Amino acid sequence: MEELSSSRNRFSRANHIGDNPPAVNTSLIVGLVISVGLVMVGALFGGNPLTFVSAEGLLLVLGGTFASTLIQFSTRDIGNAMRAARAVLFLPPEEPTDRISYLVDLSRRVKDQGVLILEHEAVRTADPFLRLGLDLTVDGQAPDEIARILQREMRTSNDQAWRSVHVWETMGNFAPAMGLIGTLIGLIHMLGALQDASAVGPAMSLALVATLYGSVAANLFFFPMSGKLRVVAQEREFSKDITLEGLLSIARLENPLMLEQRLQSFVTKTANS
Repeated sequence: MEELSSSRNRFSRANHIGDNPPAVNTSLIVGLVISVGLVMVGALFGGNPLTFVSAEGLLLVLGGTFASTLIQFSTRDIGNAMRAARAVLFLPPEEPTDRISYLVDLSRRVKDQGVLILEHEAVRTADPFLRLGLDLTVDGQAPDEIARILQREMRTSNDQAWRSVHVWETMGNFAPAMGLIGTLIGLIHMLGALQDASAVGPAMSLALVATLYGSVAANLFFFPMSGKLRVVAQEREFSKDITLEGLLSIARLENPLMLEQRLQSFVTKTANS
């Protein structure tokens, strides 16, 4: 019982508005720092680092990638993808077992104190999906109606999360192509200036640096970010499945022990799959 209460308190602290600042996603930050550091070490090794600086190449790769992505997606989709990437830096720590312990303990409290305690929990939580479910339950909505509303909310939020993943994947696909376009432009300039030896070097530099920018942007930022957002989307889907099952059990005033066993089967099934 003490362990269950500890898990519930940990979950509640992680979802309470204004208690503590969100935890920084250290693995993401460390990964980005190492990636950028390796590229900088390579640029500094055995040569002039300014050789790798090209405003034209950077503008072509990033600007072209953004413009191509804007053709495929709406400005709203791109804005949501940028906000999702910013939010992933500050994810509150949450484990499925914490969510399960919280819901089981909440079920016990509802049994002992009545459903009105859910109103207080709804005010405390920073999780909008959980808050919606608690509000619906405390309002006395039928379990079927709660399930219908929450499942619709799940579909909407999941679709938006996966669209953000696709935006970052698309940018990862476009960036190397934009680098290749920069290479072709640089080669054309170089061939057109063969009679001027002083112009050959800058043209060749643009050709090679643009390809480098496209590869670095795609493989060290765009694709890793899309992969991170994909993992987060899967984790949140799983958390919402657990939350939905728990809230429906609470609305039906089912036995907390039965609820705990059913929710634990979610984790077991995922671990074995």
